[in-house]
Amino acid sequence: MPSALIFGGSGQLAKFITERLVKKDYIVYSVIRREEHVLGLRGLGATPIIQSLEDSTVAELAQVIKSSVPDVIIFAAGGGWRAFKDPSFNSIVDHDGAIKVFDAMVNAGCTKRLITISTIDTRNRSKPRPSWYNDEDQKVSDDLWAMLPRYMEAKFEADKDLVEENTRRALDYTIVRPTWYNEGGWTGRIKAGKAGTSPKVNREDVADVFVACIENHATIGLVFEVTGGDIPVEEAVRHVAEEKVDSFDEIYR
Repeated sequence: MPSALIFGGSGQLAKFITERLVKKDYIVYSVIRREEHVLGLRGLGATPIIQSLEDSTVAELAQVIKSSVPDVIIFAAGGGWRAFKDPSFNSIVDHDGAIKVFDAMVNAGCTKRLITISTIDTRNRSKPRPSWYNDEDQKVSDDLWAMLPRYMEAKFEADKDLVEENTRRALDYTIVRPTWYNEGGWTGRIKAGKAGTSPKVNREDVADVFVACIENHATIGLVFEVTGGDIPVEEAVRHVAEEKVDSFDEIYR
């Protein structure tokens, strides 16, 4: 059976991904920080692993990977609500934690496939806005960076490290950059690629994007945006893969 290891398995998006993978007969290992999430994840069909991302060394995280030998690793961890009270968690989890996982994959030497959750508009803002942005996209960008500067910077630097250090790491990565989430339910439709920042998208559709990326290896090496839209998820991801839509150079450099 295929298997996946999810870092940050107690998050809402991670749970939707877990549900979908279990239905496809994946073994899902879910790395979580608190024991209170164990029963809920077992109820979804996952195998919980209690391991604090921020307190673990690269070697300890590598051991987690070697103990499960997953076909794919999903990085879905984040500072979350703790970071609203203490923004340092953005650096500790969204940046440092991500990079520890990237390096742990190399240390473990058994899994190269990585799909990581980023966020919309993590970019080098000293450069002009992306060519596909309109004025509404720019407004959302300005609002995001005004509200969550530490978070946006942490995700930007982690993404940049993943891509620019990949000559050394040689991981088969995909970076998915969803816009803000709405509270709507599943639609099965999105816009993907150089999609801008709006409209908002729901977590269940983004979970479908992750599954589509796992199943489509042509998404390896791509960095792309996801917003609400009217294109079926698999079709949208297939287009990104076939056209090699990659926003990295214009956004990060």
